[in-house]
Amino acid sequence: MAIDKDVIVVGAGFAGLYSVHKLRNELGLDVQAFDAGGGPGGTWWWNRYPGARCDFESIHYQYSFSDEVQRDWEWTERFAGQPEILRYLEFVAEKYDLLRSFRFRTRVISVVWDDEGQFWTVSTDDGASTTARYVVSGAGSLSAAKHLEFTGLEDFRGQVLRTNEWPAEPVDLTGKRVGVIGTGSTGIQVIPEVAKVAAHLTVFQRTAQFASPLGNEPVEPEQRRWLADNHEQVRAGSRMNFLGAPYERPRPSALMDSPEERRKTYDEFYGKGGFRILASTYGDLLFNKASNDTIADYLRDRIRDRVDDPKTADLLCPTDHPYGTKRAPFETGYFEVYNRDNVELVDVSSSPIERLTETGLKTATGEYELDIVILATGFDVFTGPLMRLGIVGRDGLTLEERWADGPRGYTGLQMHGFPNLFVVAGPLSATALYNNALSIEDHVDWIHGAIRHVREQGATTIEPTVEAEQAWGELCSGLVDLTLLPQAASTWYMGDNIVGKPRVAYVFPGGAPLYRAITDQITDRGYGGFSIDGSAVPVPPLVRLDPAVAVVMSGMLNPDYKPLELCTVEETRAQFEAMAMLQIPGPDMRVENLEDPRVRVYVPGETTDEPRPVIVEYHGGGWIAGSVDAVDNTCRSVAERTGAIVVSVDYRLAPEHPFPAPYDDSVAALRWTYEHIAEFGGDPGSIVVMGDSAGGNLAASVAVHARDTGIPLAGQILMYPAIDPAADTVSRQEFADGPVVSATAGDLMWGAYLAGHDVTPQAAPGRVADLSGLAPALVITAEIDPLRDEGEDYARAMRAAGVPVEQHRLDGLIHGVFGMSAVVPRVAEIYEAVGRFVAASARSGQRV
Repeated sequence: MAIDKDVIVVGAGFAGLYSVHKLRNELGLDVQAFDAGGGPGGTWWWNRYPGARCDFESIHYQYSFSDEVQRDWEWTERFAGQPEILRYLEFVAEKYDLLRSFRFRTRVISVVWDDEGQFWTVSTDDGASTTARYVVSGAGSLSAAKHLEFTGLEDFRGQVLRTNEWPAEPVDLTGKRVGVIGTGSTGIQVIPEVAKVAAHLTVFQRTAQFASPLGNEPVEPEQRRWLADNHEQVRAGSRMNFLGAPYERPRPSALMDSPEERRKTYDEFYGKGGFRILASTYGDLLFNKASNDTIADYLRDRIRDRVDDPKTADLLCPTDHPYGTKRAPFETGYFEVYNRDNVELVDVSSSPIERLTETGLKTATGEYELDIVILATGFDVFTGPLMRLGIVGRDGLTLEERWADGPRGYTGLQMHGFPNLFVVAGPLSATALYNNALSIEDHVDWIHGAIRHVREQGATTIEPTVEAEQAWGELCSGLVDLTLLPQAASTWYMGDNIVGKPRVAYVFPGGAPLYRAITDQITDRGYGGFSIDGSAVPVPPLVRLDPAVAVVMSGMLNPDYKPLELCTVEETRAQFEAMAMLQIPGPDMRVENLEDPRVRVYVPGETTDEPRPVIVEYHGGGWIAGSVDAVDNTCRSVAERTGAIVVSVDYRLAPEHPFPAPYDDSVAALRWTYEHIAEFGGDPGSIVVMGDSAGGNLAASVAVHARDTGIPLAGQILMYPAIDPAADTVSRQEFADGPVVSATAGDLMWGAYLAGHDVTPQAAPGRVADLSGLAPALVITAEIDPLRDEGEDYARAMRAAGVPVEQHRLDGLIHGVFGMSAVVPRVAEIYEAVGRFVAASARSGQRV
């Protein structure tokens, strides 16, 4: 049968309008769009309640795709109100002639996939059905109101107003007894406006909120024009910021500052208003409970400063969730409302609402007479709007059935079993923690590219693979578990603001830059993780990252970050020194620095008569960077956990001192250790050489030298070692762009090390002709690492030569991870493996 349209778009908000523009105006497709509202606006068409406004600055809460639109539109307030946002969306719709593709006041009631014809049938409440190859849902995440948890709505004789369906005609609240149920973001906006005109306002609060000032103000005409003319400068770097706006970068941790310094920081950003209090203060507020406590205490103090009555202030101070684990709300004069004589606060957490009555509202302990009840009770976020579309996918599987245990999907854009169905700003995407206007553009741009790719391939369908969906779900869940979000008793980030809804991850909390990096890599790898007409493309590396490593990557992806392949030698060295911040501080112990050779000796614990095993440690850094200072914490921790004396080698660095200088220094350090370590209480017969990356190369080369010169070694520990500059491996190709260390960066480091020298076995241990007789080896590799395969190949070659080899591949981890113990919990696995190996080596070593 003939298909009516190429694409059906659901919704006429930011997502729906931009989808029509990209798919119709730019891609040339035949598009039909539907919206239940009476015109463009989406959420902003429905949410007309007093006080409704955006919480990102207006200059950032707008499209970025058109220079012309950004120059032509001038915002009159720092944070635009609903009427102005609605006018803006109407302006965009008219400018790009989008309305002719829409049928308004038309609600989608079912979206059903036809397996045989490979198209969707979309039915609407006017009895019509329309078929299309693709469907794009721009239904939004905050468009399905929660069902009420109490009864009596039909008994109440007064007026009931829902904030999500506020009448378009003016509502007169003057002189009325008004009750507002709900103190989330919406309630906090509407309550101050109602208090100004109502005879009496009763606020029914179940959960107190960490609200902070929005900082709204009028924008003077001259400033409006300047912002419009200079939008590119003002918005520069937005997409490289965690939240999608160019806010000041935070300091790493609240625990690094004194109480006085923290207070000064919080005062500054509390005064600046909006998301800066979360985004620009300290980077660990959502990850470290002790840090979070500092801002929670600060905000509670500010509430008490602003509310006159101590008992009321206490009720308004949250104690049941860490700050930021419920979406941060922002206010204008909210707390001062409770100083008014006509406002009463009722705590319904201790006295729950039972029902509406004919004359008002009844709680467990009292009744309240009301003329008007305003329901600001929140939304069934993310999944609710999609569930209400009546979606039925492949083999008759409904979305409700597929999501019975919580949402599944890949990047939040598509779901397995629902081919050619795209979701903008849906569950398991970055939307909740990413400026809505830009995240929507990113999603629609990606959808535009995917549909174009499918059509250019002459294909019909695209959907995620089961493996991709599983990997993405594990990444999102793992990221959420690393945050404080699960500690909130009721948060829509976890779905549990709705009774009976599965408590799982509903968001990708890795931030805008990481999300964009992942979706870009998916595209660059031929839509990795997707199946196009049944032909699957492998899941790309960034999706397979361990969640803690993903957090590290998120921190690196900022406007100041420079990839190693673009760094000067000095910049590379600075990056490696800064890595010390990612290590758990090491314990105090006896430490001695020697000049000839240049080594640092760590002696753990109390003096003992029993000789200790010894580890000679060679730091990483591509032979051009790194130092004993950079690995000081690591060496202390290794010494403590293994009970071994650690000799950290400060070898000379290229390019000033290319091969063979680092190798010669490494050999000299081993010989000194063998001859002198007994003076420190070490056992020369229980020496293990250890190194990571370039240090792994040096450790491997030194182990060969020890065999050839008769220095007894008890073992060698090689962590993701660089084995051969010419290694041609799958991992070098698959992870050519890293993360952290790219193949190009590795080539440049090899070039600096060799500096034109021939590649000898001393420089490249993979070229040693005979590996027999080497010390037993522990080889540790990281899955997402260009050097993975050459390390594993070397392990196999040693094993084939009769060398006892223990080899571990750490799935989801990356090059350099051993130096990230403070932020990647699984580094403990490396320490455990090293501890076991050193203990076994000491037992088998020959006492000298």
